[in-house]
Amino acid sequence: MAAQLQRGINIPIQRNGYLEQASRAMEELLKIGLVDSPQWKRNVEGGGETLNFEEYAKAFLPCLGRKPRGFVSDATRASSVVPMSSSTLVEALLDANQWREMFTSIIGSCTTTEVISNGTEGSKDGALQLMKAEIQLISSLVPVRVFKFIRFAKQQAEGLWVVADLSVDYGLEGNLTRRCPSGCILRDIPNGFSMVTWIEHVEYNEQSVPHQYRQLIRSGVGFGAQRWIGALLWHCEGLSAATSPTLHPDLYEEMKISLNRLARRMTGIFCAGVCLTGGQKWELVVGAPGRPRIMARKCISGFGEPFGIVMSATYSVWIPANHQHLYGLLLTKDLRCLWDVIYHRIATENMIDFPLSEDESNPNCISILNSNTSTKDNQIMVLQETTSDMTGSLIIYATVDSQTVSMVMSGGDTSSVALLPSGLCIVPGYGESGVGAPSGKRGSMVTIGYQILHQEIASSDLTLEAINSINEMVTRTVLGIKEIARSA
Repeated sequence: MAAQLQRGINIPIQRNGYLEQASRAMEELLKIGLVDSPQWKRNVEGGGETLNFEEYAKAFLPCLGRKPRGFVSDATRASSVVPMSSSTLVEALLDANQWREMFTSIIGSCTTTEVISNGTEGSKDGALQLMKAEIQLISSLVPVRVFKFIRFAKQQAEGLWVVADLSVDYGLEGNLTRRCPSGCILRDIPNGFSMVTWIEHVEYNEQSVPHQYRQLIRSGVGFGAQRWIGALLWHCEGLSAATSPTLHPDLYEEMKISLNRLARRMTGIFCAGVCLTGGQKWELVVGAPGRPRIMARKCISGFGEPFGIVMSATYSVWIPANHQHLYGLLLTKDLRCLWDVIYHRIATENMIDFPLSEDESNPNCISILNSNTSTKDNQIMVLQETTSDMTGSLIIYATVDSQTVSMVMSGGDTSSVALLPSGLCIVPGYGESGVGAPSGKRGSMVTIGYQILHQEIASSDLTLEAINSINEMVTRTVLGIKEIARSA
């Protein structure tokens, strides 16, 4: 009873403490978010800016205290015009489901664990809540960053909002990352658009990061502000393209919305399968260093996934080619047979091609691919989503049947359609001596992800034949990508 009473007394004290921490984080975020802030310098690798920590240390006391031994920092800032109002963005950032949907490739899972304040007078001004999130880089080698943090939204003036995040309970549950004052400054501009300035400031234990990815993360490209801005623009492009009367006018709006939702769900499933996020329970089958990691899980719900045992195979490899150039080569139709060892025969012709921009140089596109022959393979098609910016590229695809395509064409609800996506994630990569590449040489880290269904076997009884078959698929894919890179 006494313990319960003590906890009851501490709750408002703790909430006041959160508000004090959040206010301090927001004050810092506003100061370093200023355009002429001296703490920033241009980031030549990933775009945007990186924090000058010497100048920063002169101006601010650390909100989270002294940095733990062995931890390093990366802090980045990036800005862009976004086709969404500041108030709409604030609403999405304070809703865990909308936030995850907005950043499908970055957020593995997120929940709001406690709402301390909903804001004032029907507005999100002053909203304060506790959240937990899994933040991922699409590779089985890079640990997922798990954050528990407070999120505080404040309207500074008409059309000017700030959303600030700050880690709490860091160091618990083995978390090796903590989030210093981060978030975004949102300023309305004409035509329902807003200028978004994103700031990402994180301290993490670099020993947990494999050598192949350290330079990518040190530069801020791996988890930094430019990647968040790119993902936000990608999300907005999908929404705008679906409702645009001029972009692909031969497709009905309902059809474009249905296609966009299905593709984005496919992308989320792929990323979760590579990073093991989203609450799915996987069983390790094979996990030897330098070999493909093979996992298995039982699918029993039947809603949005097939019945049976899903095997997931992931493997990351360094390729001596610029990531955006390699991405373009991989999308060349004549070369698909070299890396797509499963579906290249039924992914030869664009049945539906839905670019997300009228700019022909924009690489973001959703497609339904079909065989150019008149065989029964026409009953099975390939849904594909592709996207690329300076922080990384994705090629994700899954088979769909004619019934699903008909559902998309009529603008139907595809949330129950079973998808087993496979694909490639390509990010800038640097060679490190001893890990298969010349030290310091720039190229790409390519992550291959496959998901294969086995309907009649238990995960504990996976046959050696099934494992060898998946290993062979990954090996052939790697050899095909290397051949493409060499011939460029």
